[in-house]
Amino acid sequence: MKAKKAVVIIFLVIFIAGFAIGAFMLIKTLLTAKHEKETFDQVASMVEDSTEVNEDTGTLRKYDPLYNANKDFFGWLKIEGTQIDYPVMYKPEDGEYYLHRDFYGNYSESGMLFIDGGCRADGKYYLIYGHHMRNGSMFGELPKYRDRSFYEEHKTIFFDTRYELRDYEVVAAFYAQIYDKSDEEGRFCYYNYTDLSTPQTFSEYVAAIKAISVYDTGVTPKYGDELIALSTCNYHTEDGRFVVVARRIK
Repeated sequence: MKAKKAVVIIFLVIFIAGFAIGAFMLIKTLLTAKHEKETFDQVASMVEDSTEVNEDTGTLRKYDPLYNANKDFFGWLKIEGTQIDYPVMYKPEDGEYYLHRDFYGNYSESGMLFIDGGCRADGKYYLIYGHHMRNGSMFGELPKYRDRSFYEEHKTIFFDTRYELRDYEVVAAFYAQIYDKSDEEGRFCYYNYTDLSTPQTFSEYVAAIKAISVYDTGVTPKYGDELIALSTCNYHTEDGRFVVVARRIK
């Protein structure tokens, strides 16, 4: 009888300990999310309500405070009707610097949206990465583009640079995967495309994304068009990704 009682007590202790650890982790996650949101809100408050151009620099005044605070600031990405409304960073010498850093360079689980270091600052194509956060922040809502109904209501993506207000229309949305270098041959590895400046590379890329898109948007870019690609993790397969490509509306 004593042995049974001891077993019950042990199981009870294990249960309580497990519950306590789970509660601690949940509280820690909530507090981290709260802190990161406060940081983003503080950064967003720095954006001025203006469409004027700074005559001295040729930049949009609204984004000057962000650039002055951090020279890695490149632009602002927004998709109306979603939580995607964030600054975009660019640090070519250390492409993944903002993977787990906030705007100020401090550790952040959600990181920042950032441009692949292989993309040219003055190029016509930007590959932008963001975490797939469970609370829907960052690119957490990007995989919703798998549904055509969501696409129909969110066809336009706004991606401003420091110099221009820019609108883009969605071209394709597709599932992808990150492969080991030894397995890449013969596969379309979207993440290896950071420069679409040649007609051949551009045509190859567009043909590939249109072929694997989960639906036909009816939009086919032509050489010379400016494109962005938004990429986030997805869990349909190991090292899965979900990607949305859009063309600039001129």
